[in-house]
Amino acid sequence: MRARQAIMAILLALALLGGLAGMGAAQAAPGVAASAGRNLGVGLVFTAPTNPPNTFPASGLSARIWLSNLLGIEVDFFVVDRAPSFTLRAFVKYLRTPLVDLYAGAGVSFFGFNGGLVVPFQAATGIQIRLTPSLALNAELGAYFRGVAGVTAGLGAYFYF
Repeated sequence: MRARQAIMAILLALALLGGLAGMGAAQAAPGVAASAGRNLGVGLVFTAPTNPPNTFPASGLSARIWLSNLLGIEVDFFVVDRAPSFTLRAFVKYLRTPLVDLYAGAGVSFFGFNGGLVVPFQAATGIQIRLTPSLALNAELGAYFRGVAGVTAGLGAYFYF
């Protein structure tokens, strides 16, 4: 039942993001990628599921850097089981438009749980939608692997400099 609710929430969020992107279409410069000229972004992200150890936590503060028009990296900082934790991810864009970038990526998370270190891996695909020249929202769907496998989904908001 929870999985169904999560999927419905993700679909609703994607529909909402798509509508917001459509409203901003008149502001976009023709032929310019959504992330053009924006290299460093800071923001907040939320990734589900959130119950360790069978999770890929990346909820908290995030810094995303697009090294080029195609390649980006991200570092997320969060707290799991009252301990500081972090996630490293890398992305490759496979579609760039004036308002929307689609990307795929992979990452690894490091967090403590019950006195031990948990290190799950993730593969994900996502969409980043530009609302203003400096503000972007993203939504992701992926899978994590740590002896067991599961589905992850996330939402984020970034301010780009």
